[in-house]
Amino acid sequence: MWGVILQDLATLYPQKTWSVVNQQFSADQGQLAFAHANTLLALTKERQQPIIHFWTLEKTVILGMMDTKLPELTAATDQLTAAGYHYFVRNAGGLGIVADTGILNLGFYLPEVADHLSINAAYELMKTLFSETFNTSNITIEHFEVQHSYCPGEYDLSINGQKFAGIAQRRSKNGIAILLYASIEGDQQARGTLMQHFYQAGKAQQQTRWTFPDVHPETMANLADLLHQPLTVASVSQQLSASLQSNSGLTLQSDLQTLMQEADYQTQLTKNTQLLRRYQPGYQP
Repeated sequence: MWGVILQDLATLYPQKTWSVVNQQFSADQGQLAFAHANTLLALTKERQQPIIHFWTLEKTVILGMMDTKLPELTAATDQLTAAGYHYFVRNAGGLGIVADTGILNLGFYLPEVADHLSINAAYELMKTLFSETFNTSNITIEHFEVQHSYCPGEYDLSINGQKFAGIAQRRSKNGIAILLYASIEGDQQARGTLMQHFYQAGKAQQQTRWTFPDVHPETMANLADLLHQPLTVASVSQQLSASLQSNSGLTLQSDLQTLMQEADYQTQLTKNTQLLRRYQPGYQP
């Protein structure tokens, strides 16, 4: 399956050169991190070249639009602040996820393929990348909705029933963004407890129109713990990049740093950052 998907991508992008961006953001730069993701997606259309985006964000909860429907949203966000976490609302659907230096955020930005790469095939691309990269005889990475995890979805990635990653995607005129967060190392029990308390404080179970997860922290684990390997975000990023190149014949190059400092990119980045502000609790124009 891996080969077939990448052969399709190689046909769509015959130059076989993809750009790679690695970024680290402090806790007060959450909206900037997501604004970069939106700006890079637009850049793929302009360059007609896929971009792979690896990024980390310190102690922040990235809320989805659905989270703003909590009956007691202020109490819920106060709970995050009391625990020492920043938070912001992303301009996309879904539910909240935790970000810290032990969690890898990964984006594949693919221009002009919405008519050629189905929703399921796009999800499968990311799932198979992890399966091939961490292919051992006694480990199977599965995808299904892990109940009682935070931000549950059909393409949760799990090992032995414990979730370590979730995948989402966005489709627009600029292309497809396949987005993943993966818990690599750190205190995943504490992350789960944080989100459990967030929904409890927000009185999630009192809301009848919207459905929120009943989070049980033990349903999730770090990839390092599940594989019994000493992994870091940096080492996993390197392994994923090497696997992508070796299995596909693609060339990955870090060629965008200068371009990202140019006026056009910075103007679009500022615009996307300002657009995100309107989604934040208590926003006033």
